[in-house]
Amino acid sequence: MLSLEGQQLGNYDITRRIRVGGMGAVYEGRQRTAFDRRVAIKVILGDYASDRDMRRRFAREARTIARLHHPHILPLIEFGDERGILYLVMPFIEGGTLTSYLRRSLPGLEEVTTIYTQLLDAVEYAHDEGLIHRDIKSSNVLMDLRHATPYAYLADFGLVRTMRQLDDAQVGKPIPLDQVPGTPHYMAPEQTRGIVTASTDIYALGVLLYQMLTGELPYTDPDDVRVIQMHLRDPIPSPCDQDASIPAELGTVVQTAMAKQPEDRYHSVAELRSAFLAAINGPVPALAQEERSFEQEGQLYIVEPPSRHPSPVPLYLDEPPAPAVTRRQRNDAPPTVTRERERERARTTDTVRIRQRITEEPAPVKKPRRRLSLALIAAMLVPLLLLALLIVPRALGFSLLPSGFPVFGAPSIATVYVTAQSKTLQNSYLLTASPQVQQPDLVAHTIPDRVLKSDASGNSTVQTTGTRTIAGVAASGTVEFLNDTAAVVTVPASQIIATATGTRFLIAQAVPVPARQGTTSGLAQATAVAVTPGVAGNITAHALDGMCCSSINNVLTVKNLAPFVGGADPQVVHFVAQADLDGVQAALAGKLQQQTGQQLQKLLAADEVIAGIPAFTINVTANTPVGTQAAQVQVTVDVAGTAVAYNRVVANQTAIQLLIKQASQTLDQGYQMQDQPTVTAQPTVVQGKDGIVYVSVAVKGIWNYQLSGQQLAQWRQSIKGATSPVALAYLRSQSGVASVQISLPFGTDHLPTTPDAIKIVIVS
Repeated sequence: MLSLEGQQLGNYDITRRIRVGGMGAVYEGRQRTAFDRRVAIKVILGDYASDRDMRRRFAREARTIARLHHPHILPLIEFGDERGILYLVMPFIEGGTLTSYLRRSLPGLEEVTTIYTQLLDAVEYAHDEGLIHRDIKSSNVLMDLRHATPYAYLADFGLVRTMRQLDDAQVGKPIPLDQVPGTPHYMAPEQTRGIVTASTDIYALGVLLYQMLTGELPYTDPDDVRVIQMHLRDPIPSPCDQDASIPAELGTVVQTAMAKQPEDRYHSVAELRSAFLAAINGPVPALAQEERSFEQEGQLYIVEPPSRHPSPVPLYLDEPPAPAVTRRQRNDAPPTVTRERERERARTTDTVRIRQRITEEPAPVKKPRRRLSLALIAAMLVPLLLLALLIVPRALGFSLLPSGFPVFGAPSIATVYVTAQSKTLQNSYLLTASPQVQQPDLVAHTIPDRVLKSDASGNSTVQTTGTRTIAGVAASGTVEFLNDTAAVVTVPASQIIATATGTRFLIAQAVPVPARQGTTSGLAQATAVAVTPGVAGNITAHALDGMCCSSINNVLTVKNLAPFVGGADPQVVHFVAQADLDGVQAALAGKLQQQTGQQLQKLLAADEVIAGIPAFTINVTANTPVGTQAAQVQVTVDVAGTAVAYNRVVANQTAIQLLIKQASQTLDQGYQMQDQPTVTAQPTVVQGKDGIVYVSVAVKGIWNYQLSGQQLAQWRQSIKGATSPVALAYLRSQSGVASVQISLPFGTDHLPTTPDAIKIVIVS
């Protein structure tokens, strides 16, 4: 394969080859007219570059990407054909592919959720546009690591098919397994029979989710045909078999997405997303199972409700379960990551606490003398003890009695500590900024923007570099032949005559010279041209006077009565070349673009920012046209800059209002916003056409459940006189309650029967 490193391809300087495949390669390059920004250039080379079908497929891929405008689909910068080389130009993504990302470290569930939902959004958008990707895999996902959170791009639409193509195409025709288009490790079973639908992409998304959760592919074999056969016949593996810490619900999502029959899979990407997010959030436990108690052999067992993610190992009353050893722990996970996962597993493991009932044993029988002694001692110590109970709290600031112990007839107080629920909502909102929009629209997710324009001009006079040689010109003049003989004498054609100094001239045609008539010589004239071009042929008058010509025995006299003129030597002259214009453009364009960019910045209003990179148009003119002979040329370079600006504060506030709107629609009315939601990352901007840009803003906010005084009063009435387990079960079932702790009065196992003796403390 021909290497393009160090060469220029259109507007791009190729710096290095990133990767190479069977049909072409991907290079890193620099875009000359965009401040040398880094780009990725995909080319097809060799025999494939001249293959009609391959060229049509490559052009189709370019058209497909050009019509897609989504924050998580890699956009197209340019499509070109240079010296028979077809190429696509796209932004250069620093982080590499998802394949290498997974090799570096296996992401946690939060990272998996972020990346996977981004890819789901991209595939759903493509499906809405009537496109089937057909080649979803980790190497076609690019990771941009410049963001605070993982940011993925879906790339490589080389195998894309439209819904209309699928309707028109013949499906169901078997294809040899070694000729199936696509990547075997991600291929749906029906794809081998020529059937491609949106369900084909959903199957590949299931494979990709398995890979992101486990770091491995569900079916692997050195033989690609064997891999396809495994997809067709082998049981569907669960990621939970590879890693015990993966929730069982996620295993179900993977297996449903990878169902052998398309009708058994999720019917759309939206359905897959809903199932995935539900599996991540986990099931909500039923209130009826909040808490149960039972007695056995004189002991009281308090069984707390199951966690959101049931433990994959059985639980026993007499011994807590040993923590499961997962594949992630065995793969040398960093200590902080391992500890965090162990803490998460401990939080999600069902716990069983056993409390032994306190039973009173009969006091031993004392001898009468012993009882008298003890009574006497008690009579002496009780007053001292009571005095100490009054003095010590005031003197030392702490009490000697247990909490809730009644002192001198004071009522027993039970304290109930309630932690209200708190919900964290976060989302990324894709806003469309358009010059046609005047005000933000929460329903349409649109905000206004405006197009900025500026220009700069410069010129330079340079010496022309084009050269060419002008041929010499032969001198010419008129000669006169005199004939003194009695007969006509003809000077033959191509007759050469010369001066005394050796300058030779040619008579092109035969010249008949009349005979002498009496005393008058015969006279004839002819044109003579110098044999050798140059100024040497510019002879003076009478330089040829003499006899002529040897071929006719020198019987004639020849004269040049006037000088010969027009002779010129060969010379090299300069003319205006295209390189002269290009040189001035290269010298001035960068400076003028920078000047134009600065002027665009000055046009920004308060809180406005430029979306993406300004577009520059360069026009080069000269006072003398290219190809014209001249020693100097004045070249003028005009740069026109265009940029789209949007108000960053308006975009952030619109996203915040959308999150608040989402909270009002999804949370109970009892939730109130803790603080104003905040933007969690730098907005992502994708440029569209006609001044439209797409701004993705990630926001996050916290909502706390507000417990009213009326609710607290109702709770006191409902739990008065109840046992601690019953009160716990009741309170935990109430809206807005995250956790409850009860402190009973000393020596009691029931709450007071008077609501005023129950104190409810809201823990923030």
